[in-house]
Amino acid sequence: MPASAVRIVHNDLLLLATVAAVLRRHLAARGVGDGEGCTVTLALDPAIGGEGYRIDDAPGGLRVSGDGGPGLLAGVGHALRDASFIGGFTPGPWRGVDHPDCEVRGIYFALHNNFYCLAPHNELAAYIEDLALWGVNAICFHMPQHANPDTPAARERYAKNRRLLQAAKRLGIKVALIKEPNIGYGNEPAAILGPAFPDTAPPRRGTNGARVCPSTPEGFRYLSDMLDAYLATYADIGLDYVVSFPYDSGGCGCPDCWPWGARGYLTISKELARLTKKYYPASKFVLGTWCYDVLDESDGEFDGLDRALRADAPWVDYIMADSHYDFPEWLLKHGAPGDLPVINFAEISMWGRYPWGGFGANPLPERYQRLWNQAKHLMHGGFPYSEGNFEDMDKVFCAQFFWHKDTPVWDTVRAYIAYEFAPELVELVSEAVALLERTYPRDTWQRADVLRAYELLQQADALLPARAKASWRWRMLYLRALIDFEMVTHNQEITDRCDAAFNELLAIYHVEHGWQCVAPPSRAFKAWNDARMRGDIAEALPPGSDQTMVSEAHTSDDALPPGSDQPLITLR
Repeated sequence: MPASAVRIVHNDLLLLATVAAVLRRHLAARGVGDGEGCTVTLALDPAIGGEGYRIDDAPGGLRVSGDGGPGLLAGVGHALRDASFIGGFTPGPWRGVDHPDCEVRGIYFALHNNFYCLAPHNELAAYIEDLALWGVNAICFHMPQHANPDTPAARERYAKNRRLLQAAKRLGIKVALIKEPNIGYGNEPAAILGPAFPDTAPPRRGTNGARVCPSTPEGFRYLSDMLDAYLATYADIGLDYVVSFPYDSGGCGCPDCWPWGARGYLTISKELARLTKKYYPASKFVLGTWCYDVLDESDGEFDGLDRALRADAPWVDYIMADSHYDFPEWLLKHGAPGDLPVINFAEISMWGRYPWGGFGANPLPERYQRLWNQAKHLMHGGFPYSEGNFEDMDKVFCAQFFWHKDTPVWDTVRAYIAYEFAPELVELVSEAVALLERTYPRDTWQRADVLRAYELLQQADALLPARAKASWRWRMLYLRALIDFEMVTHNQEITDRCDAAFNELLAIYHVEHGWQCVAPPSRAFKAWNDARMRGDIAEALPPGSDQTMVSEAHTSDDALPPGSDQPLITLR
């Protein structure tokens, strides 16, 4: 579609031009050439309110209006998914106004030497745009912090991270930073370090990082200065949310801090909240509760947090809660601590297989529908935890739950398949997605299901238009079925076809030299990683990597890495 066929109406020309470029990119990818189809008018209309959008008829075509960047992008996404692309761009029948149910519709991009660190910037920026078309309005990052920010490596990392934040901001997408508020640089004096605390076996709360005790004057001052410097780094860009995170890393087991989630963590989180308002007065402060009361016998963290928040003047805007398995029972029984709004931290990456994403796409619609149903009555949105692009479909499930809480997940599955692949293949690929979910944990897969999933996706592959057939989203899904087929028909052996599929996935994820926890285990990758672990290869972390997480203490195939919910798969 030519520039003249996308009209923009409003004085925020930069934002509208940016959204118009997103629309043109998606039209071009679907074969809509110059002058084909109707004119699309893009407009900003604050009267719509609530980050909503309106789609109506306009002279010569269609008008999509949003009350700001996120609403306009969500409206463009709806218009694209409703349209036909046969012989040009033909708008679908839907007209009206729509508003989201949840105000925080985010994704957490974990910077762990994965896709988010290693993909080219233009690919990352396009991925943020694609998510915004499904209603995502915020991206959260854990940015690395350096004791000496003036080194060349630190400057390079800061520059790359700032580009990510700026890419979101250009779309009107909100940005969030997440931080364990008592984790230092690793060179702290021993006198201010905090002692260990109770944990599960194997550890769930995590043991990484230099944990500083905030209950001593020296430790508190040290952490306050560190957090101040962290927040100041992005003052010229602006932050919309700051998220405090209790564990993995984080925590202190001293008598004045424990139980951490109800005492020491609140002390230093309140200081982080004060500093947040100092630099970003309009931002929202989120208190995370990951791994609260994780032991079989409660540590009293949720009870203590609830009492503390009710006794103090409000300094928290949202509680962020979730768990490795089901939603935390305390909130389901008692509601939100301090009656505050709740957002989730859904685990969409580190479940079912290891390496995470190492075998291709991991669509798990039934799992996320079940988990969402548990807590949607409490939810004001969330920041699902992502380790890469292999859970693209799962991100979309969450985004659509956040947009309308009662959206059936299979409606989203069908909409995703129709838009990203082909409308005529919806039922065939939907059946394959159901089988891929059933066979994702190896302890539940059945040979017949694996064979059927591969048969269905082979049929679809033969019928797909060239654009969809070559797309990375399709290749991740198709290669997942191929790898499973090869392994189930060759007694779990890694065949040449399987190895070639691993290598293709490595390229899609850009992790040929990435983190082993997310890298498909091809022969070439395993040889490189073994050499790296022996010290034969000097490792240079990419700009933007979170160094505390990239250090891989778990390197053998007989250990559970932090955050993995399933035993490792033995690869022969």
